[in-house]
Amino acid sequence: MGRMNEPEQRSQTDQETHQHSSLQQDTADARFEVVMSHLESFLGEWEANGFGPRLVDHLPEADADLRRMVLVELIKVDLEYRHGADVPVLRLEDYLEEIPELGQPDGVPAELIYEEYHVRKNAGDDVDVADCLARFPDRLADINRVFQLEATSTMSMSGDRLSETFQTGEQIDDFYLMSALGAGAFGSVFLARQISMQRMVALKISSDKGEEAQTLARLDHPHIVRVYDQHRLPDQNLRLLYMQFAPGGTLQSVIKTGRSRPQKTGRLVMECVAEAVDRTGVLTSDNIALDGGLAEKSWPEAVCQLGGELAEALHYAHGEKTLHRDVKPANVLLDAHGRAKLADFNISFSSEVEDANAAENFGGSLAYMSPEQLDACNVNSPTAPTDLDGRSDIYSLGVVLWELCYGQRPFADDDITGDWTETVTAMAALRRRGVGEPPRRLTAAVELQLHEILEKCLAPEPGARFTSASQLAQALGLCLQPRVTQLRQNSRSGWKKRAAVWPTVAFLIAAISPHILGAAFNLFYNDQAIIAELEQQSADEASTEVLKKKFMSVVLTINAIAFPIGIACCIWYCRPIVLALRRRLLSANDCRAARTRAFQLGRFVTILGITEWVIAGVAYPAAMHGILGSLDAQWYVHFFASLLICGLLAAAYPFFLTTTLSLRAFLPPLMDDARMTEQDAAQLERLSTQSAWSLYLAGGVPAAGIMILLTTQEANDPHLSLTLKILSILGAVGFAFILRLSRSLQLDLDVLTSVATAAPSRRWI
Repeated sequence: MGRMNEPEQRSQTDQETHQHSSLQQDTADARFEVVMSHLESFLGEWEANGFGPRLVDHLPEADADLRRMVLVELIKVDLEYRHGADVPVLRLEDYLEEIPELGQPDGVPAELIYEEYHVRKNAGDDVDVADCLARFPDRLADINRVFQLEATSTMSMSGDRLSETFQTGEQIDDFYLMSALGAGAFGSVFLARQISMQRMVALKISSDKGEEAQTLARLDHPHIVRVYDQHRLPDQNLRLLYMQFAPGGTLQSVIKTGRSRPQKTGRLVMECVAEAVDRTGVLTSDNIALDGGLAEKSWPEAVCQLGGELAEALHYAHGEKTLHRDVKPANVLLDAHGRAKLADFNISFSSEVEDANAAENFGGSLAYMSPEQLDACNVNSPTAPTDLDGRSDIYSLGVVLWELCYGQRPFADDDITGDWTETVTAMAALRRRGVGEPPRRLTAAVELQLHEILEKCLAPEPGARFTSASQLAQALGLCLQPRVTQLRQNSRSGWKKRAAVWPTVAFLIAAISPHILGAAFNLFYNDQAIIAELEQQSADEASTEVLKKKFMSVVLTINAIAFPIGIACCIWYCRPIVLALRRRLLSANDCRAARTRAFQLGRFVTILGITEWVIAGVAYPAAMHGILGSLDAQWYVHFFASLLICGLLAAAYPFFLTTTLSLRAFLPPLMDDARMTEQDAAQLERLSTQSAWSLYLAGGVPAAGIMILLTTQEANDPHLSLTLKILSILGAVGFAFILRLSRSLQLDLDVLTSVATAAPSRRWI
């Protein structure tokens, strides 16, 4: 049978992945249908007879997991109905007595304890967490964890209830409510006019708890929603947090809209911003300049720009010792220009806020949590909220950007069933398997680079992710430079990939091979011109043969000394690069030093080469003087001039070869490890200047050599004629090659220089 080519193999893999995903989705849909059918039957009987039906009559005869799932949902519905009807109100102990399997295998599910608590509290009962702990002591740890998280579906009612309590057109304290912007787990948000200041603000109305205002007040960054202040209403137990108004909606709306678009560009973001502005009922997109540069970008570039802005925001927050811990699309706001602004630090933890405690405000959205954050939600895991660091936020941002890029999250969490502990355990295990192939075939360099970045963000182990959000911003920023992205992608294939695997060998070939050719040409010229002339001055044939042997002995001796010294110097000089490419240097300073050394490879081999050729230019005539007993001054000049010309020519070519090797094979893997600095920009400027001088050498030295030969030798000398022909041909061919290579290198240098010299707030690398 014939072997499939790569596109066919990839197509088959895509089909198998799609079939697997479809099978998983079909299974989840089937289970959902079963749950819904039993709920509909249960609700129908409730509405028909007006009192609670028997739960056991509505349980499926199926596997234990599905049966337990249906049971939990039936109890939630039954609790709601009983507290709203004139029938006896049951407690969880009553359900447990009726259906003992509710307590298996690990006791009553914590989510039901939490549900009963809120149903009773909403009904006006005097309940507290201590009551739950006393009734279910075996679920102590789960109850503590769940109540700290505030992350179950019932919590979304708190924001909804507030939005029902306060309506647009009303005034609360110093604020006139103009339109509702949204409701979430921790409160409702309105577009409001602050009467005293006569300005538009986003007003968040929530219960008076937490330290969000203190946390946000410390953060002043262009991509973090700026909090102005807060008003407390103790008599109503409310807090009014007023902040910068971002009229462009949330990233969640962009993701939702993008799912229906097979082909997306950055224009989609601006369309969503315009729609969000119009939905306020106060502003119109016609009156706002919606121009953030996103509309002209491809979709991967738009994702990189938004992701870079959010990564910069996280880097700043982490620098202020604040973890967000709930990075998700709904918490990313967009301004009128489509710029991202990170919001909702309600469950963030700042070690700088007085009396702050990581566990007290711990929470987040499970679907966007890192494996270690899910472990911190699991009572059976030793991981604590205080164990988390900025890499957990980086993971969450990776999930957000994956969903933004592909329209779906990287993990099929909908297939996971069970109680709270089983759910977070299964979700953490799923994430530790790593992400699979992208949902669609990637071809463009930016797409490929972005996917690699997302894979690194979503690495199961924190140590394999970006060490800081700044590094993530750097990598995303590089994606916005097409030529830089091409450099990085091309470095992963062909000779560039092999050079990065064997950097010392590649460097030696680039640095030494032109000198070998130069030495061969110089030997030919000296043998044909200088030694031949000395032979003519000797009448003794035996002396002529001895002279040739001694000359070859000098050549071999000098080269046997010069080349090993040059090779040893090259190995020593490139050692930091070798260690960095093999990931033996882990600190940012070490990687930056290796990158600086990579910038200087061309200059090093040029100086080394010219130095050795100049020394050889003195050593050759000195050695011949010692052999012959005397040597005319003209031969000193001839030897030195010929070696200097060959040295200058041989030094120009290694510069371009080693610089090409450095920019296209060595530097791309080092770009992720350290932020480019002004020092790097200075190195690039010097490299560009030396490139111009080396080009002059490559073109000018052969011409100068030909001129010298014509003015110092007899025109009818046959040796001179052959030398001129060889020098002319090699010079022309070599200069054409170097000219083309130098133009390409100059483009690389220009784009890297522009990136390194960008404004610090937009540099990203």
